[in-house]
Order: sequence, then structure tokens, then C-alpha cells
Amino acid sequence: MARIDLPEGDGLDVAKALTKVPHFIDVVVGYEKAIAASPIDPRLHELVRMRIANLNQCVTCLEFRRDDSGLDEAILAAVPEFATSALFTDLEKQALLFTELFCTTSTDISDELIADLEAELGTAGVADLALVIGKYLAMGRFMQVLGLDQACKIDHARLAGVAGS
Repeated sequence: MARIDLPEGDGLDVAKALTKVPHFIDVVVGYEKAIAASPIDPRLHELVRMRIANLNQCVTCLEFRRDDSGLDEAILAAVPEFATSALFTDLEKQALLFTELFCTTSTDISDELIADLEAELGTAGVADLALVIGKYLAMGRFMQVLGLDQACKIDHARLAGVAGS
């Protein structure tokens, strides 16, 4: 249940909350479009998104699945134990560590970790990754803190029906 007063009616609580702060709507929509255009590999993108969902404990984010990632539920369930799992590549482990530190103790991100990521992703790739992480962290916390995630659990069967229309 939302922790703030929202307008009545249908729609996601996060969208209703944004109607209360219309000066942010274009920014949030623009950031969403930029994230959708990110050149980060869909598998890596989804792993990072799921790690943030784990850290935020955002119900909506935990239930959402990116269809183009190629990841199954067993791999997604292993994300919290990425450091010791054989299911992830070295790059994925580095990106997931970067994600975890970014979301928790960002001052612990070492120059070596950034250099390793830059060697694999390039300078633009590291900047893109940081902005992708920042978006998911901010919006996940926005929804979690205000209780917006609790009221809009995803109905996968309904969404599959809509997508098939």
C-alpha cells in the first residue's frame, strides 16, 4: 500500500505519484527511454537490474523480467551469490560487484575495478553502466520507500495476453 496520498483510479501507483510532481515526468520518461536505448548487453543489463532489485527489495522490480536477456529463473535466483557462483562470467561478476558497491558503499569502488570494467566495456560502457545503475537504484528506492511497489504487483498472465494482442 502506498505510503503517500495518491489520486484515485486505475494505473500504476508510480505513475499516480508522478502526477503529484509533474516537473519530474519528462525527466523520468526521458531516463526510461535512455535506459531502453542503452547498448549494454541485455543479459548483463538484466543481471545488474536484478541485483538492484535484490538490494532495494522492490516487489515490482523483483517480479519484472526482461524478455531479451536469455536468463532463466535459476540464474536470476543466483544473482545475490554472484561472487561465488560459476553461472556468471568474470565481466558479469565485476559488473555485479560494481553495482552492489554503487548501491551500498560507493566509496569502496576501487580504481582497479573501474579499470577492469573499462578494459571490457570501454569508457562509454562504464559511464553507461553507472547511469543505468543510478536509474534503477533511484526509481527502485523511490517506489520502495513510498510503498509504490507494493500496490502494483505485476500480473504476468495479463501482460502476456496484452502482448499477444
